[in-house]
Amino acid sequence: MSVETRGPHSATPVDQGPPPAVARVLDVPPVRERRRRKRGPWKRFKSLVRRHKALAVILTTALVLLAILVGWLLWLNSKLSDIERFPFEPGGNRPAKVGSAQNILLIGVDDPAGQGGLFEDLTSEEWEPGKFRSDAIMVLHVSGDRSSAQLVSIPRDSFVDVPDRGRTKINASFSDGGPDELAQVVEQLTDVYIDHAMVIDFQDFADLTTTLGGVDVVIPETVTDTQNQVTWIKGPTRLKGDRALLYVRQRYGLPRGDFDRIRRQQNILRAILTKTASAGTLANPVRLTSLVDELSDFVAVDEAFTPGEMRSLALSSRGISPANIRFVTVPVTGTPTIDGASVVTLDLQKTSEMFDALERDRFEDWYQTNADGVDELPAVGQVK
Repeated sequence: MSVETRGPHSATPVDQGPPPAVARVLDVPPVRERRRRKRGPWKRFKSLVRRHKALAVILTTALVLLAILVGWLLWLNSKLSDIERFPFEPGGNRPAKVGSAQNILLIGVDDPAGQGGLFEDLTSEEWEPGKFRSDAIMVLHVSGDRSSAQLVSIPRDSFVDVPDRGRTKINASFSDGGPDELAQVVEQLTDVYIDHAMVIDFQDFADLTTTLGGVDVVIPETVTDTQNQVTWIKGPTRLKGDRALLYVRQRYGLPRGDFDRIRRQQNILRAILTKTASAGTLANPVRLTSLVDELSDFVAVDEAFTPGEMRSLALSSRGISPANIRFVTVPVTGTPTIDGASVVTLDLQKTSEMFDALERDRFEDWYQTNADGVDELPAVGQVK
């Protein structure tokens, strides 16, 4: 028997694998590194799609719908950006902001001479005193937890302190100095910080009701507008276009004159909110598109009310329904004639108490003990 000997420099034998005969039997390639080709995610995706044609159709459809949705959302955002924005810097000693509630000053503007150019004047900072007047003045308060809201109307003839004018009608402040001066007067009157201002052009207001397909109100008894020679027949009626405008402008022929007009303004806002909620506008892309498109034509807001902040407020407040909103008017003491003009004198003590409760999100508590003295919007069908 022979013995294999190794020298000190002999190399360690290399494993040559099984002999060829054995390799053929085992079907193992002799000394070959087996490698697995790595495929990227896109190639794996294409392979999966080839094997599942139905899945390919579903995925393609989903991608197309996603692209359409993204494009639509971008379009909506651009329309919010199209809304005219104006500088907003109320003067005077402004009250401190309390909590996370939002207070928005709503200003309904009429153009008695039909000159036009309201939004152009707002954005150009070249305000022409006496050209426009505010027919509707409201403070919309959205609670800090976004669960409720109150809308408080201030009569346009309210006798208050106006800068450089002394005591006069509150709508003189808007006529003289635009949203800045009106907001200053409202803050001094209410001691509530105004976060934003929104100007509504009544000339284009009619188009909004048309976009919504009309809004429904109930006339409790037949009444004639003696100024415009329009008779409103008792019963349900649909307001659209010019008829909606005539409805919110009427004061002649109504038993309480301007106070009933304020209620009509509040009533149509309630009807618009009700129509929007019941029609599922926020869930209907076609209706929502038309509504947002219309907003950019008849509304202007302050520069700080950005598209992002508007979206955020709308989303956080989506749980507020018309049933969660109180529509009221500030307490008044009378309608005397001063210096030859009919004015509205406010109950300053009760007005202060109302806005203090509103600012601190305690309005409902205050309301429960003061309901009898509150001029509140009546139920549907009882607004004259």
